Amino acid sequence: MVTFYKRKEKIYTKLSEMSLLCGADVGFLVYSNSGILYTFGSPSFEVVAKQFLNGEDSSSTSLPQQSIIDAQHKKKMEELCKVYNNLLEKADAENQKGMAMAKAETEALPVEKDAWWRVDPTTVKDKEVLKQLLEKYEDLYEKLCDKVVARN
Repeated sequence: MVTFYKRKEKIYTKLSEMSLLCGADVGFLVYSNSGILYTFGSPSFEVVAKQFLNGEDSSSTSLPQQSIIDAQHKKKMEELCKVYNNLLEKADAENQKGMAMAKAETEALPVEKDAWWRVDPTTVKDKEVLKQLLEKYEDLYEKLCDKVVARN
């Protein structure tokens, strides 16, 4: 897969060129060793897959062998589409899970005295705490201004 990672952009470029030059719809599907899905399609992978599955614009002949091959291709494409959709669902679920975990981690962080700037003032309801935060912000602003003046 290292070779694929190195050449992925060139492969996509060649597929795009082939699609434009030949006027063909192109679909490309690759799974990495770690299970990551990479797709390319012109106009899109979903459109190409649906055309392939529905037999649109196919050059199938009346030969029995060709119909067997078409049936096998259709079956494999259906399986790939199912795997693709499952991976998309899993990726969305993992993304949601990661966002929820990140939010929970930030909410669970204890606010230390030296980390007062992490407190969102809109969530503080106590006026005394808000006044203390304002004083700290003003003090920080003054210190920053003094540092800027000292550097200039």
